[in-house]
Amino acid sequence: MLDKWEKTIELVVRLKAAAPFEVELTPPLVAQLHAETPPLDLEPRQIVRDVSYAGDEGGILCHIQPKNSARALVVSLTHLRVRRAFPFAAAVFDYQKHRAKKLSKLHRAA
Repeated sequence: MLDKWEKTIELVVRLKAAAPFEVELTPPLVAQLHAETPPLDLEPRQIVRDVSYAGDEGGILCHIQPKNSARALVVSLTHLRVRRAFPFAAAVFDYQKHRAKKLSKLHRAA
């Protein structure tokens, strides 16, 4: 199991209660969106409207509806940054660090 079940569900509940909230897309995610066909040209700062959990396969997912696009985004929390001042920022960072470490181990073993 990749995620710490209880901590992850607790974080999902906290994030859902906080929505809508602002996040920043990571530079690699912005680059990937620009490379898509058709390209999605977004500002790095976006608003998360909803949060869901896709199990170990997808982790915590943030639902974003960009202002200038009809396309909605569902993005893994690991590809987003939250402001340090947010009450859940430390929990988000811990989740991202833990998940990245587990995924890295999983890919090395494969």
